[in-house]
Amino acid sequence: MAMTAPAADGAAAASMADQPADTQAGASVADGSEGGGGAPAAAQRNAKLYFDVGSSTPPANASADLAGVLAALKDDANAKARISGFHDETGSAATNAELAKKRAQAVQSWLESQGIAADRIVLDKPAVTEGGGKPEEARRVEVSVE
Repeated sequence: MAMTAPAADGAAAASMADQPADTQAGASVADGSEGGGGAPAAAQRNAKLYFDVGSSTPPANASADLAGVLAALKDDANAKARISGFHDETGSAATNAELAKKRAQAVQSWLESQGIAADRIVLDKPAVTEGGGKPEEARRVEVSVE
């Protein structure tokens, strides 16, 4: 099943499964994974994905970086995925919260498209990133397996 996530400007953005990797924006990181190669993903309990400014389009490496989380969920039928979207304090709070929510929903849709039941996915309320960290930290989605 193809899933789409609306971009901040209202245009539809292709899902991770539908869009070639070389046309996706952003970057992502799977905590503790080595990535690359064609080997099956080792189960990882955490991943972070970094989105472009104003975009809910999943980053280019999202599928690969979420593969470890997916493996952990498939290995443990009782495990749940917790997805948290983050945003910064600049601009409209309502717009930022909605964008963080859409980013988290894009990740949720991908997990569901990979066979993870909706009742095993928990979306946290969008959170504001505070402090003077790197700007991309404010445009992230974190996924943890619990």
